[in-house]
Amino acid sequence: MIPTSSTLQKPTTQCSFLIIGYGNELRGDDGVGPRVAMTVADWRLPSVKSLAVHQLTPELAAIIAEADYVIFVDANHKRCAQTVQISPVVVSRTLSAFCPSPVLAHHCEPSPLLTLTHMLYGRHPQAWLLQIPAECFEMGKSISDTAHQGIDRALRTIEQFFTTYLQPELCMKSA
Repeated sequence: MIPTSSTLQKPTTQCSFLIIGYGNELRGDDGVGPRVAMTVADWRLPSVKSLAVHQLTPELAAIIAEADYVIFVDANHKRCAQTVQISPVVVSRTLSAFCPSPVLAHHCEPSPLLTLTHMLYGRHPQAWLLQIPAECFEMGKSISDTAHQGIDRALRTIEQFFTTYLQPELCMKSA
């Protein structure tokens, strides 16, 4: 189901949501993150910005700092993953080995990227990592049936987040 302005209440105080789908679309299931982000962008919902990127980079910190909520969407690279998994992303005390030097690194993981955002802008949004089950990461392969099913579940999960977090009373608390 594609949410519309009529299915999601428009809050009086706008909360902003950012969806960042990341992965390499040329490597089969690794492209599920960007595919989810592009689908959410097609919904054209107010207060929702959606980005499809190859990898998380320090340059995203400025965009992340402007959001109230962010969902990072990626393929779950663990072979045993069977379901869509969502977990909170927390700000760490230091920039870990996943983003060794914010000036020199070419890519980061969500937690160090939130930490960098907080260090640079004095704030960070509430964040989650949504991981989609994946099984094929070979160059030039198409998205597997497992990943297609995961994309559908991920989109329903994001829709539920919008229904929950774009309510006026929640926006006023975070404003």
